[in-house]
Amino acid sequence: MSRDSRQRRAFTLIELLVVIAIIAILIALLVPAVQKVRESASRTQCVNNLKQMGLAMHMFHDTKKRFPPGFDSNKWGWATYLLPHLEQDALFAALPRGTPLSLSANTVLPLPVFMCPSDPGDGINKWFSGYAKSNYSVNEQICDGNSKVRMNDITDGTGNTLLIGERNTLWQIGNLWPGRDTTPPGVGVASIMGRPNWPINTKYAGGLTCCAADKGGTRFAFGSLHPGGANFAFCDGSVHFLSETIANDPTQQNASKPVPANYPLQNLWFKDDGNAIMGVDF
Repeated sequence: MSRDSRQRRAFTLIELLVVIAIIAILIALLVPAVQKVRESASRTQCVNNLKQMGLAMHMFHDTKKRFPPGFDSNKWGWATYLLPHLEQDALFAALPRGTPLSLSANTVLPLPVFMCPSDPGDGINKWFSGYAKSNYSVNEQICDGNSKVRMNDITDGTGNTLLIGERNTLWQIGNLWPGRDTTPPGVGVASIMGRPNWPINTKYAGGLTCCAADKGGTRFAFGSLHPGGANFAFCDGSVHFLSETIANDPTQQNASKPVPANYPLQNLWFKDDGNAIMGVDF
């Protein structure tokens, strides 16, 4: 073999740059595809979480003939009541019932069923004193305080009424699964409740004073890290993805009364407003 033949085996600088450029193009094409597949898997897991919680709600209702309270007098939340129906009997038995919510080895225990994989944070809520977080909030119309709502009270139809919705822990104050916290003061209910006062995926803008800069705050808003909207479990056990463009009434800052039928986010939230659900495609 001649010396010239051996030299021709080496890459030239131009050939090397071409190969690098081709690899860069392939990576640019593959990364969005991988991210899309990953988000699809995360969204599927999130839907499964909501299905499990919806089924657990029905199992609780079958046993107690009512939905669980949003929180009881000791501030234990609706999610704690679902534990026996989510294969967490031992954890439920270990909770110190009859005492106010307080930090313990159990209340800082992250549970996968209450966490959406699209949320990149760990399982601890940084805002509410370090309790284990949740990416889901309950409809305050169904589980409010010590209320005892029954299936028959949902006169708008269980398939037309929200039960549990997503809330991410980046844009809004996130949730807790153990219950209602009262630190910082005045925002504790937001740690477990959801309201339709603000559009889905509204970014939290209240700052440490909570809500002044936001004309009422977005701490109750439903939201997710899924593009374009959030997943919701309905009272019939079904799960649907609602677009962040779904109309809501911005004047109803406290969601204290039913609104006209042209605001489907509120119409889906109220269990008995009597309005038809318009403009929503499941």
